[in-house]
Amino acid sequence: MTRMITFACALLLFAHPAFSMTLNEAIETALKSNPGIQSVRLEKDAAQGRLDQAGLWLRSNPVIEGSLSRKDTVPGGGEKVTNKGLSLSQEFEVAGQRGLRVDAAKNGMEKASQDIRDRHRILVAEVKDSFAKALATKRKVELADEAVRLQEQLVNSTAVKYQAGEISQLEQNLADVELGKARRDRLLVEKERRGALLDLQMLLGLTPKSDFSVEGDMPMEAPVVPDKEKLRTLTASQRPDVLSTAAEVQQARSAMKLAGREAIPSFTVTGFYNQDDKLDEKGVMLSFPLPLFDRKQADRKEAAAKAGQALIKQASLERSIEREIEEAYANLVSASEELSLFKKDVLGKALENLGLMNLAFKEGKFGFFEVRLAQKDTIDAQFAYLESQVRLQLALNALEKVTGGSLK
Repeated sequence: MTRMITFACALLLFAHPAFSMTLNEAIETALKSNPGIQSVRLEKDAAQGRLDQAGLWLRSNPVIEGSLSRKDTVPGGGEKVTNKGLSLSQEFEVAGQRGLRVDAAKNGMEKASQDIRDRHRILVAEVKDSFAKALATKRKVELADEAVRLQEQLVNSTAVKYQAGEISQLEQNLADVELGKARRDRLLVEKERRGALLDLQMLLGLTPKSDFSVEGDMPMEAPVVPDKEKLRTLTASQRPDVLSTAAEVQQARSAMKLAGREAIPSFTVTGFYNQDDKLDEKGVMLSFPLPLFDRKQADRKEAAAKAGQALIKQASLERSIEREIEEAYANLVSASEELSLFKKDVLGKALENLGLMNLAFKEGKFGFFEVRLAQKDTIDAQFAYLESQVRLQLALNALEKVTGGSLK
């Protein structure tokens, strides 16, 4: 008795409750735990550091210099005199470089923020796709179980009819074979489910667990598809990589202006104080380098090249987005029509036919092969309907990914 109690306690101690997750919980987990999203967030800290540096009113530090020397009052000897000197220098920019530097850093900060949002957009789309596939495999397992149950019922019916001499040994054997196939398909679907759940957990940044599962519903109705012009407007206003590219263009333009202003030399103001045995000297010096050789030619060329690259990148992205909108829109329309067709003309009639066939088979009005065909058609129709649901969900995910936000 004591051993049984100990064994029961051990089971309770090491048992793990099933871990189920909804789509919203999966998205939240991914945004917190995915390694890729964590690394890209550090870029914002770097951009903030560049902005803080650019906002300094004085870019260079003041320079303090001191001197101390001893000299003879007369050549070759005599009394020695101590000379002391102190100077303080500060460089000043005079061409508005700070303002342009701040503008460039602010645009860089905006770009970093939008890059993080864009990585969120891509990750959320990946999670939604992976979650939909995992959810579909859960339904596939249910359909496979239903197929096994139908085949078991058919085997039982054929066994009774065979004993009564109403069907042949061949028909009973075929029923057994179909049951074996249904059980094999059930094993394959279960393997697919485990793979889909493993992929989802890896994407979420979780340690894989065998008791992990997903909860949710596949789309049952075709959504109202927005017109393309609305999609273009949504994309231009909210898609992060569009906003990031625009910020990059502005950053490059500010950098190009800054490179031109950097060619204007800064001046240095120096205050000094010198002391010896006869006098104290105080004064101010002003130094200004002559831009004869270094006029920031290389910096200006580099800034102009980067500005050109940013404009090319922006134009390329606009063309790519237009193609993505066309493709996602067409896929959503096609998936919506397919789902409506299955619900209206295929699935309901297939289920109705199966019920009538099973009843007629029991009454001896139809043979084994007719019922077998009806069962196959019904299960195939349900699997096809599920595939159409998956395609519709993936199409919705793709369109939300293209526009950069929810379509609701």
